[in-house]
Amino acid sequence: MNKEIINLLLRAPDTQIDACMKPLISKWSDPPTPIQVLEVLDNCINGGLAGGFVVTLLQEIYQITCKNNDITHDEVIKQAHWRDK
Repeated sequence: MNKEIINLLLRAPDTQIDACMKPLISKWSDPPTPIQVLEVLDNCINGGLAGGFVVTLLQEIYQITCKNNDITHDEVIKQAHWRDK
């Protein structure tokens, strides 16, 4: 994961990604973990907090981080405490 992509997300206009997601993104490790990306992705999809391009970008980042960490989506969602609500 390239730090420049994270910086682009942080600088994206609020019309593309809601400002409330930017603090979560700014806390991502370098590279981000799958659970960090999934939290932002879930919030953006379920809350309508990002445009289609950003959602697609986050989905790609998520898939890459899962692959790089040799973890499946099913394993990651077991850690997604916000989904228990």
